[in-house]
Amino acid sequence: MSSPLTDVMAAEIAASGIDETELNPADVQYVEHRIRDVLSGLKARRVWENHIGPILTHKQTLELTGWTKQALSQAVRDKRVLRLEAEDGTAGYSVTGFDEAIPAKPILGIKDVLRAWSHADPQGWTVASWLMTEQPELGGRTPRAALLDGDVTTVVALARQAGERLAA
Repeated sequence: MSSPLTDVMAAEIAASGIDETELNPADVQYVEHRIRDVLSGLKARRVWENHIGPILTHKQTLELTGWTKQALSQAVRDKRVLRLEAEDGTAGYSVTGFDEAIPAKPILGIKDVLRAWSHADPQGWTVASWLMTEQPELGGRTPRAALLDGDVTTVVALARQAGERLAA
């Protein structure tokens, strides 16, 4: 019986030019190890997405914002977009810093929040988590919700405090 995973594996094996009968036990062990790595990464991604929301690819972020590649790169450099860097060097983009509009735009105040965190969290995961975690100083709202409510000054001050504590 076919499944999406076995279909992908069969297609990749066929595209590689390797005949399945040519695989020796060491090859099979190598492939199994890589599959476990991929599934472990998928599991971790799902846990993160349950907490911080979707993690977008470069292409998905361009579609969401309507930007060019250059505009997205500039937005990352300007700290208007939260880029998440994985241990394996791959990158994704957190939706936490975008509004709900179509096309999406960075929410008011996100630039100052990301700047406050930049020295303490270069990969972006801690700030993404902080943005989506309820804070007592914000009346139980998340910093993202408070930014969307227009409470920029308070959120930026909290971001500075949190970033300084983490960097210390």
